[in-house]
Amino acid sequence: MSRASLSFMKRFFGSLLVLLVSGFLACHIVSQWRGFYPYGENLSPEGFLKAIRFDPANPDPYYRLGIFYQWEIRNLDLQKSIHYLRKAIERNPLEQEYWLSLAKALQRLGESKAAEESMEKAIRVFPTNYQGRWTAGTLFLRQGQYEKALPHFSYILAHYPNQSSMVYDVWRKVAKDQNYLLARLVPKDPFPLSQYLSYLYEAADKDMAQKVWEARASLGYKADRIETLRYVDFLISQGDFALAYRIYKNKVREEGLPAPSGGNLIINGGFEKEKFLGGGFDWKIGSVPGAEVAFDKAVAFEGKHSLRIVFNGKENLEFHHVYQFVALKPGRDYVLTASIKTKGVTTKSGIKIGVDGIGQSFPATSEPLTGDNEWKELMVPFRTPSQSQGGVVRIRRDKTDKFDRFIAGTVWIDNVRLMEKGSSH
Repeated sequence: MSRASLSFMKRFFGSLLVLLVSGFLACHIVSQWRGFYPYGENLSPEGFLKAIRFDPANPDPYYRLGIFYQWEIRNLDLQKSIHYLRKAIERNPLEQEYWLSLAKALQRLGESKAAEESMEKAIRVFPTNYQGRWTAGTLFLRQGQYEKALPHFSYILAHYPNQSSMVYDVWRKVAKDQNYLLARLVPKDPFPLSQYLSYLYEAADKDMAQKVWEARASLGYKADRIETLRYVDFLISQGDFALAYRIYKNKVREEGLPAPSGGNLIINGGFEKEKFLGGGFDWKIGSVPGAEVAFDKAVAFEGKHSLRIVFNGKENLEFHHVYQFVALKPGRDYVLTASIKTKGVTTKSGIKIGVDGIGQSFPATSEPLTGDNEWKELMVPFRTPSQSQGGVVRIRRDKTDKFDRFIAGTVWIDNVRLMEKGSSH
């Protein structure tokens, strides 16, 4: 072998040796820093003990051995678990997970005071960590120490709002008095209170939602339009039309919009604005093939606008896509009126206006209009039943099985009014 070849081989193996030594030292340093050790695929006490003998200063194998004895059913030994967890803590007292695992083992062993001390140290090590707060809160709940659990769950609500549903799920099972949650658990800030409201909407808890809404107001938090409409829509879904309508009208006035007066229950009955608040008791206008709905600025019965519906003559429509929720009292007489104009409306099933009951049905509709009609007032008198919760006013056209069934033509609606009999006009 030539001298040049020998020199190359020496340089090659020398470099390889340096790389191997450097790699070993790097793995060792990383294992110390991250608490990691390559134990192999089959985890066993023998493997962990071997790792401890190999690197007695590394806390990770002690911790893993403690977890093994805490959760491995066939080798369950809480005393050994606690022993090895404490060994891990001796080597790294700043790892919160070590303290949390020790607290869990002590709790399972019935040593509540020692578990509480370990949990307090875990929180001091990493006070902002979600896992630590959750573990502490649930540990105190299992001990029946609600007052000690509260601050940890309140912290989660304030700093981890995406976990709020889990917190409320736990506490609604624990607390017999739901008022306790509002008084002691929920932080008195706008965002956590809004999160709690969202949870109550999902739970369909109307009574508690009302208390939270009132609590927000008493603390001086003013709901914006979106929050108000969400609450109004929730109340409508729960059948509380009276409260929903009152809150909606207050918001309308607050924003300087023209609220109904003189006993008229219809919002924007003259279609002078394309929307009021954008929800709640505004007109709902849906899209449907065969009809185009728009606000008309050129034709009106009174004011400057009306609502126009154009049917294209290609569909046999069941049209009910323009409607408004209304707050009605049970056992009362009402009159619904609307001014309607038509041009070239085909078929015998024409356009009409009506009201459907919610809570207890009481369908009432006007006569249908077809062909050409100048402005004509349609009138629908009706009486609400004793279990009425509210109603829905709709512009309607019924589907027909007649040969001449595809509706065409144009309809204008204006001056919609809904009055309780005996109220002032």
